[in-house]
Amino acid sequence: MKKPVFKRLEGGCACNHVRYRLERSPMIVHCCHCHSCQRLSGSAFSINAMIETDQITLIGDGAPTALEDDPLMHRCPKCLLPLWGNHPMIGKAIAFVRVGNLDKADHLIPEVHYHTASKLPWVSIPQNVPTFEHGNEGDSLMDKEAQSRLNTKLERSELPPDRVD
Repeated sequence: MKKPVFKRLEGGCACNHVRYRLERSPMIVHCCHCHSCQRLSGSAFSINAMIETDQITLIGDGAPTALEDDPLMHRCPKCLLPLWGNHPMIGKAIAFVRVGNLDKADHLIPEVHYHTASKLPWVSIPQNVPTFEHGNEGDSLMDKEAQSRLNTKLERSELPPDRVD
Protein backbone atom coordinates (compact mmCIF):
# COMPACT_ATOMS: atom_id res chain seq x y z
CA MET A 1 0.00 0.00 0.00
CA LYS A 2 1.38 3.38 -1.00
CA LYS A 3 1.64 5.92 1.80
CA PRO A 4 -0.09 9.27 1.28
CA VAL A 5 1.99 12.41 0.74
CA PHE A 6 3.25 13.54 4.14
CA LYS A 7 2.43 16.97 5.45
CA ARG A 8 4.52 18.12 8.38
CA LEU A 9 2.74 17.55 11.67
CA GLU A 10 2.97 19.67 14.79
CA GLY A 11 2.39 18.66 18.36
CA GLY A 12 3.10 19.57 21.92
CA CYS A 13 2.53 18.99 25.58
CA ALA A 14 -0.65 19.60 27.57
CA CYS A 15 0.41 23.07 28.75
CA ASN A 16 1.83 24.10 25.32
CA HIS A 17 5.22 24.97 26.80
CA VAL A 18 6.94 22.52 24.43
CA ARG A 19 5.88 22.58 20.77
CA TYR A 20 7.49 20.54 18.01
CA ARG A 21 7.12 19.59 14.35
CA LEU A 22 7.80 16.31 12.53
CA GLU A 23 9.72 17.30 9.41
CA ARG A 24 9.13 14.06 7.50
CA SER A 25 6.94 11.00 7.65
CA PRO A 26 7.59 8.45 10.38
CA MET A 27 9.36 5.26 9.39
CA ILE A 28 6.52 3.29 10.96
CA VAL A 29 3.62 3.93 13.32
CA HIS A 30 2.86 1.24 15.86
CA CYS A 31 0.73 0.49 18.88
CA CYS A 32 2.57 -0.94 21.85
CA HIS A 33 0.64 -2.94 24.43
CA CYS A 34 3.57 -3.60 26.80
CA HIS A 35 3.01 -2.89 30.49
CA SER A 36 5.47 0.00 30.43
CA CYS A 37 3.59 1.79 27.62
CA GLN A 38 0.27 1.11 29.33
CA ARG A 39 1.57 2.70 32.50
CA LEU A 40 3.25 5.67 30.75
CA SER A 41 0.20 6.44 28.64
CA GLY A 42 -2.36 5.79 31.36
CA SER A 43 -4.26 3.82 28.74
CA ALA A 44 -4.55 0.40 27.14
CA PHE A 45 -1.62 1.04 24.79
CA SER A 46 0.54 3.78 23.35
CA ILE A 47 0.74 4.82 19.71
CA ASN A 48 4.28 5.66 18.63
CA ALA A 49 5.68 7.18 15.45
CA MET A 50 9.26 6.06 14.82
CA ILE A 51 11.31 8.89 13.29
CA GLU A 52 14.85 10.18 13.18
CA THR A 53 15.45 12.41 16.20
CA ASP A 54 16.93 15.10 13.96
CA GLN A 55 13.61 15.25 12.10
CA ILE A 56 11.89 16.66 15.20
CA THR A 57 12.12 20.45 15.26
CA LEU A 58 11.29 22.48 18.35
CA ILE A 59 9.04 25.36 17.29
CA GLY A 60 8.31 27.03 20.61
CA ASP A 61 10.29 28.54 23.44
CA GLY A 62 10.22 25.42 25.62
CA ALA A 63 12.46 22.40 25.31
CA PRO A 64 11.82 18.89 26.60
CA THR A 65 13.83 17.44 29.41
CA ALA A 66 14.49 13.97 30.79
CA LEU A 67 13.94 12.92 34.37
CA GLU A 68 16.86 11.44 36.27
CA ASP A 69 15.08 8.10 36.73
CA ASP A 70 13.85 7.97 33.10
CA PRO A 71 16.62 9.48 30.93
CA LEU A 72 15.26 8.11 27.63
CA MET A 73 11.83 9.78 27.84
CA HIS A 74 11.67 13.44 26.78
CA ARG A 75 9.00 15.37 28.68
CA CYS A 76 7.75 18.88 29.14
CA PRO A 77 9.61 20.28 32.18
CA LYS A 78 6.40 21.98 33.36
CA CYS A 79 3.52 19.52 32.89
CA LEU A 80 5.84 16.43 32.62
CA LEU A 81 3.86 14.99 29.72
CA PRO A 82 5.91 12.40 27.76
CA LEU A 83 6.52 13.68 24.22
CA TRP A 84 8.94 11.18 22.73
CA GLY A 85 11.42 8.60 23.87
CA ASN A 86 14.50 6.75 22.74
CA HIS A 87 14.72 2.97 22.86
CA PRO A 88 17.57 1.63 25.02
CA MET A 89 18.56 -0.89 22.33
CA ILE A 90 18.59 1.61 19.45
CA GLY A 91 20.04 4.79 20.91
CA LYS A 92 19.33 8.49 20.59
CA ALA A 93 19.33 8.76 16.78
CA ILE A 94 15.78 7.37 16.61
CA ALA A 95 12.80 8.74 18.52
CA PHE A 96 9.40 7.27 19.26
CA VAL A 97 6.98 10.19 19.25
CA ARG A 98 3.77 9.79 21.26
CA VAL A 99 1.19 10.19 18.50
CA GLY A 100 -1.48 11.39 20.94
CA ASN A 101 0.53 14.60 21.43
CA LEU A 102 0.18 15.58 17.77
CA ASP A 103 -2.36 18.24 16.87
CA LYS A 104 -3.63 16.00 14.06
CA ALA A 105 -3.04 12.56 15.53
CA ASP A 106 -5.65 11.11 13.20
CA HIS A 107 -3.22 11.60 10.29
CA LEU A 108 -1.05 8.70 11.50
CA ILE A 109 -2.61 5.25 11.42
CA PRO A 110 -0.96 2.34 13.29
CA GLU A 111 0.62 -0.16 10.90
CA VAL A 112 1.36 -2.86 13.48
CA HIS A 113 0.61 -3.82 17.10
CA TYR A 114 3.43 -5.04 19.36
CA HIS A 115 3.38 -6.86 22.71
CA THR A 116 -0.13 -8.17 22.21
CA ALA A 117 0.54 -10.88 24.82
CA SER A 118 -0.10 -8.14 27.40
CA LYS A 119 -2.94 -6.50 25.44
CA LEU A 120 -6.01 -5.81 27.55
CA PRO A 121 -8.70 -8.34 26.63
CA TRP A 122 -11.28 -5.77 25.55
CA VAL A 123 -9.00 -4.12 22.97
CA SER A 124 -9.89 -5.08 19.39
CA ILE A 125 -7.28 -4.96 16.64
CA PRO A 126 -8.36 -4.74 12.99
CA GLN A 127 -7.83 -8.08 11.23
CA ASN A 128 -5.68 -6.60 8.46
CA VAL A 129 -3.12 -5.12 10.89
CA PRO A 130 -0.09 -7.32 11.77
CA THR A 131 0.38 -8.25 15.43
CA PHE A 132 3.29 -9.60 17.44
CA GLU A 133 2.98 -11.09 20.90
CA HIS A 134 6.40 -9.76 21.94
CA GLY A 135 7.84 -6.82 20.06
CA ASN A 136 8.96 -7.11 16.46
CA GLU A 137 10.22 -10.71 16.64
CA GLY A 138 12.70 -10.04 13.82
CA ASP A 139 10.28 -9.20 11.02
CA SER A 140 10.52 -5.71 9.57
CA LEU A 141 7.27 -4.23 8.38
CA MET A 142 8.87 -1.02 7.16
CA ASP A 143 8.94 -0.26 3.48
CA LYS A 144 12.36 -0.17 1.76
CA GLU A 145 12.72 3.61 2.05
CA ALA A 146 11.97 3.59 5.79
CA GLN A 147 14.28 0.62 6.38
CA SER A 148 17.05 2.46 4.52
CA ARG A 149 16.50 5.55 6.69
CA LEU A 150 16.72 3.44 9.84
CA ASN A 151 19.84 1.60 8.69
CA THR A 152 21.54 4.88 7.75
CA LYS A 153 20.85 6.38 11.17
CA LEU A 154 21.96 3.27 13.02
CA GLU A 155 25.20 3.06 11.03
CA ARG A 156 26.04 6.70 11.77
CA SER A 157 24.95 6.83 15.39
CA GLU A 158 26.69 5.84 18.54
CA LEU A 159 24.81 2.82 19.78
CA PRO A 160 24.54 1.88 23.44
CA PRO A 161 27.42 -0.43 24.46
CA ASP A 162 25.04 -3.21 25.53
CA ARG A 163 22.97 -3.21 22.33
CA VAL A 164 22.04 -6.67 21.14
CA ASP A 165 21.98 -7.13 17.35
